[in-house]
Amino acid sequence: MLKNRIDKIILMIFLVFFISGGFLFFAKEKIYREATAEDFRLDDQEATIRAIKKIKPAVVSIIVYDLDSIIEIETAQGSIKTPKKRVEKQRGTGFIISSAGYILTNRHVVSGIDRKTGEYRVILNSGKEYYAQFIAEDPIFDLAVLKIYDKNLPSVELGDSNKLEVGTTVLAIGNALGRYENSVTKGIVSALDRSVSASDGSDTFEQLDNVIQTDAKINRGNSGGPLVDLYGKVIGINTATEESGSLIGFAIPINDAKVTIESIIKNGKISRPFLGIQYTMLTPQVAIDNKLKRESGAWITTDGERKIPAVIPGSPAEKAGLLPGDIIYEVDTIKIEGRNTLLSIVQRFSPGKKIGLKILRGDKVIVKIVELGEMK
Repeated sequence: MLKNRIDKIILMIFLVFFISGGFLFFAKEKIYREATAEDFRLDDQEATIRAIKKIKPAVVSIIVYDLDSIIEIETAQGSIKTPKKRVEKQRGTGFIISSAGYILTNRHVVSGIDRKTGEYRVILNSGKEYYAQFIAEDPIFDLAVLKIYDKNLPSVELGDSNKLEVGTTVLAIGNALGRYENSVTKGIVSALDRSVSASDGSDTFEQLDNVIQTDAKINRGNSGGPLVDLYGKVIGINTATEESGSLIGFAIPINDAKVTIESIIKNGKISRPFLGIQYTMLTPQVAIDNKLKRESGAWITTDGERKIPAVIPGSPAEKAGLLPGDIIYEVDTIKIEGRNTLLSIVQRFSPGKKIGLKILRGDKVIVKIVELGEMK
């Protein structure tokens, strides 16, 4: 009897410890999960704040001025001409890419004025103002470079846009609506490798290839500003929005701009290779629609709207014997597919460089050697 009673007591003690232990385990697990979720939220918030603090000093507002036109008024006493005066034409954003004062922005932000009479005023986040010198515009991408003259200027850190994945958190920073300097919006990379006709909200439209799509709001005036990741590294240049859509913005990948940046810093000018063709990047659907024998590559053809011939007369492509209808599918053994567009591959080479093109012409595979020219 005594033994049975002792066994029952031991069993009851064991059950009490088991039940209380299980309760504590699940309670601790619930607390752990809640704390972890909260930690994630705080980590994201802190990373966002750190990225903004890191990038903001190098983001600038750009105000473009030019002389207005002379207005002639007819009166009873004769015609009166109003004197020209300097007026604000447009606003945008840029960011400092070197401590020497080079600023990267969109071409359409600084275009549309007379280079001889126009002026560019640059305002830093600190409030300090400069008049900037126009250095160059990129003949391939919607990019331009200005320069301000000072020492030890804050500059950005460039990321690697080739490593971007859909879903990456990004921040768009710019001069929103031309009035609210260094406004920040947050979103994700919605898609990659887009090819679109888009606008920044003004009357300027650009044909954009291989761009980043994001739902981080890009307001009018944000053009030329940086698209950054949560490490505060620039992975794109905000350039346009799709007017027919909501929260559909586009940015030029920073890797596409690195040739521009390196050329400016090294040579003081933008030097781009020139092949001299119009082409369409192939997809399975394009191949089916046009009864082509390859589903990837660059098909030399016009888009039907431009009057520029598929192979530009006098170009390196014409000299090498390229013809409309040719499908270029390799450049120096690099396959043309996905993010490796013909444009992006050719931009890796310098003007004067000879490259080998593997081409499908009808049923035959041929190889052409082309000496690249320089874009004027």
